[in-house]
Amino acid sequence: MDTFELRVAGHLSRRRAQDLGCGGLQLRRDGSSMLTFAAADQAALHGLLTRLRDAGLELLAVERVPVPTEPRLDPTAAATSEEASDVVLD
Repeated sequence: MDTFELRVAGHLSRRRAQDLGCGGLQLRRDGSSMLTFAAADQAALHGLLTRLRDAGLELLAVERVPVPTEPRLDPTAAATSEEASDVVLD
């Protein structure tokens, strides 16, 4: 699932953001609103864009929020003594 931030012109109410299917709303000093939307797929994102258009909202920007990645263990790193007890040799 991808998360997107969409900036629209004007200040929206929290209820209107929820009605659009957005999970987050931030009102900005420049008079715009930043909406946060978790999209299961591209069709869901296009559905939101259609709802914004149908509501007459001016879309200013769309940005995908990078997903934080967990550090991966290096498989070539030496096993600790605790890990070594779980290693089975053929």
